[in-house]
Amino acid sequence: MLNLETEQYFGLDETGTRMWQLLVGSPSIDSAYRELLVEFDVEPELLRSNLMELLSRLVDSGLLQVFPADVGTAQAI
Repeated sequence: MLNLETEQYFGLDETGTRMWQLLVGSPSIDSAYRELLVEFDVEPELLRSNLMELLSRLVDSGLLQVFPADVGTAQAI
């Protein structure tokens, strides 16, 4: 992935790519996490840690913004 503003490149391996695919295709981080648990033979806490690390790096690189689930709903306004 490339941040066009900073021209910083961020490479993903096969697992990181799958995490990214599920993150952008799921309604929430938690639902992506649950799907990853089904797909990968991994301890839940290790997966959660790895997923949070990826999210943190993407945010730090300016490639991702994370918002609370209720942003844009009537309750959040």
